[in-house]
Order: sequence, then structure tokens, then C-alpha cells
Amino acid sequence: MSGIKRTAEQFIHGLLRARNVPESQWPGRVKKIGRGMILAGVAVVIPGVLVDNISLPVTIVMQVCYASLIGLGALLAFDDKKSKSRS
Repeated sequence: MSGIKRTAEQFIHGLLRARNVPESQWPGRVKKIGRGMILAGVAVVIPGVLVDNISLPVTIVMQVCYASLIGLGALLAFDDKKSKSRS
């Protein structure tokens, strides 16, 4: 999982660097993008709920998009570092 998270962070850092965002803002922006990915994953499912007859390939694509957006968004949005004060 850390390899996937590291690759996603490197991709996002490249985009932020191209937009001239200061490096001090990168961690906050990565978390914000992760939260946005979680919301986008939920938004992908809504057409499946609203439309009654969706073909199987479209349903599979929607489920794969949902799972990848939710999973990657959770990895980026929630930091897994433990606080040192609880040691």
C-alpha cells in the first residue's frame, strides 16, 4: 500500500510543482485531493442508483472507479503516522 500511496503522492507533487504551488502547502493539498477523491468515488455510484437498466460493462467500470477512488482517497486523506506523545 505504501508504494501506491508514494506513487500517487509523487504524481500529485508533480502537478503541484507544475502549477507553482509552494512546497509548504503540498501536504495539505494532498490531503484535500484525497478527500476530493472520496467524494468523487461516491459521485460515481449515483448514476447507478438513478438509472434502472445499466449494462454490465458500465456497471463493472463504475464499480472499479468507485473502489479505486475510495481506496486511493482514503490512503491520501488520512495520515497513518502515529503521534510521538502516546509512546
